[in-house]
Amino acid sequence: MNGHDFNRLSRRLEVLDLEEMEMETAGFVDDYPIYCIRLGGRPRGRKRVLLSGGVHGDEPAGPEAVLAFLERKPAELLRAFTFLVLPCVNPWGYVHNRRENRLGQDINRSFSESGVTEGEIARGILSGKRFDLYVDFHEDWEAAGFYMYEGRHDEQWAGPSVIRAVENVGIIDPDGEDDENDVPISRGVYQVAPSWGTGGVVPYVYHHHADHVLIFETPTAWPMTQRIAAHLAGLDTVLEWTLENPGRDV
Repeated sequence: MNGHDFNRLSRRLEVLDLEEMEMETAGFVDDYPIYCIRLGGRPRGRKRVLLSGGVHGDEPAGPEAVLAFLERKPAELLRAFTFLVLPCVNPWGYVHNRRENRLGQDINRSFSESGVTEGEIARGILSGKRFDLYVDFHEDWEAAGFYMYEGRHDEQWAGPSVIRAVENVGIIDPDGEDDENDVPISRGVYQVAPSWGTGGVVPYVYHHHADHVLIFETPTAWPMTQRIAAHLAGLDTVLEWTLENPGRDV
């Protein structure tokens, strides 16, 4: 299968002109940069949000959703939030349309291990930081519709609200991954469970950096515009939900 145009992704990031924005290259993997974008400067009482896409290189809807979010110029959100954004965690995989990195490592199964360069760079970015919310954008080539995973220490779930919003974009998957280890919360929502350990990106962040984490999964069979719309509908909903349901401070 054809890969994806990383130069195009880079150009779209470089022309962004957003209020209180800082962009840096956190490191390189196989000569490809891993970008880190900060919006909003210091929190100053605002909610701290982490967003990421492209952990799996064959799931381009993640980086596209991140770009679409940034290109909307979300200045109004900066009154309530600050953002740290990792648009494409696995650039080699993105370019070559591969789930894994060049060494065949699935970053979402080995994020906390040494010798996984992408994980080491991302962990360096996250070191010493705490977030009120983390959303990681994915897609699933086997899914018929949208589904998601959620972890929140106080078990006040945003998932049902997200599902209601995404239903306006497309169907909710009836089975998720149909994994016997999945713990259902509600229709289309499954729990980020302690049994996952810290090998995955989201459970690692959940364990070390945030009290509330979500994974959005859109079906690869949907057109890209629909996948992006579902991701953004979910993100908009959970941001609004976060303001209305602050929970305990992190």
